[in-house]
Amino acid sequence: MKYDIPLSKPDITDADREAVLATLQGRRLSMGSALLEFEAHLAAVTRRSFAIGVSSAGAGMEIALRALGIGAGDEVLVPSLSYSSNVNSVIAVGATAVFVDCDPRTLNMNVAHAESKVTAKTRAVIGVPVLGNPAGLPELIALCSRLEIPMVEHAAEGLGSTIGSDNVGKFGRLSVFGFGPNRPIACGEGGAIVTHDDRLAAACRALRNQGRVDRQSFPDQSQDLGMLMVFSGIGFDARLAEPLAALASSQLRRLDEIRSRRMAIATAYTRALGGHPDLILPNIAENSQICWPLFWVRLSDRFGADDRDALVDGLHRHDIGAANHYPASHLLPHVQRLFATKVGDCPAAESIGDRMVTLPMFTSMKAREVTQVCQTLEIVLSHADVDRAS
Repeated sequence: MKYDIPLSKPDITDADREAVLATLQGRRLSMGSALLEFEAHLAAVTRRSFAIGVSSAGAGMEIALRALGIGAGDEVLVPSLSYSSNVNSVIAVGATAVFVDCDPRTLNMNVAHAESKVTAKTRAVIGVPVLGNPAGLPELIALCSRLEIPMVEHAAEGLGSTIGSDNVGKFGRLSVFGFGPNRPIACGEGGAIVTHDDRLAAACRALRNQGRVDRQSFPDQSQDLGMLMVFSGIGFDARLAEPLAALASSQLRRLDEIRSRRMAIATAYTRALGGHPDLILPNIAENSQICWPLFWVRLSDRFGADDRDALVDGLHRHDIGAANHYPASHLLPHVQRLFATKVGDCPAAESIGDRMVTLPMFTSMKAREVTQVCQTLEIVLSHADVDRAS
């Protein structure tokens, strides 16, 4: 029997549509009032002083590193078990990526291994709440503070997640969010940078807009009149368009509701799959809440990458979403060519990356869909077991 359960699906309400339509009926499609409203809203939600909307989380990561002055000759610690955009941002600014293994329990950067990788050339650490899990971020920022190394928090998957009294996005000197298709706040594209540092905020604003630091002809001048262009240096076309800013801000108003619903779905997954001998489920700290961009499981160590890929293929044959988040990034072909990384550099990330499977998670997911995913997963996994024995 086939189902149609995607890996992710946006949850768009009438209020979201109306917010987007309002920008299309206005006079500005970029750098207007919707962006200013969204930035103020996100800064309040993440408890930061400044928010800077950008075109994507990937663009935000490069802008954050450039704002910190990181470039050729500098080293940046990168978690191996994370999306390729982290190492790609380091490559883009001309710095050297130094890979750090993951903690097998939390999947996030192993703090002790990170400390062992610090040298006199280390200029930043990229801290990532992998798949939204904030575990280990307090310890990582404590290390960065002690060594006086700025942390760039790539929080794209963690908006709405908390640990203790802290929220994801509050740890980094600069923190970057993304609103891609599998995020709880999903706009298709778009991102934002948040910080407490006014100097860094100003640098990020200029970098997203081709280095412009325009001046007005008179105080409180309407942006519709245009500006006198003034440039501070290099920059990019990385602005967040008005319709996407309006959509993100509208969805932010439902963040508590979205998190609550996704936590309930994760609980249903855990109850259904918790007793399976060949599945390792997420290990979440008691003082944490996760907004769950996706739900993940890990195959036991008697399985390998080929088995995992076959399992994903089996779920796909039943029209059920699944993916391999994340291959160890130090083993990506272009990374190996650039940095001479190799198998064995980050053994935990390599082993876990070979056996991770992400399962469908979206705000409107029904209980019967969770049941269908879990039942099909168990059937496909049992078939894989038979194939291994034959």
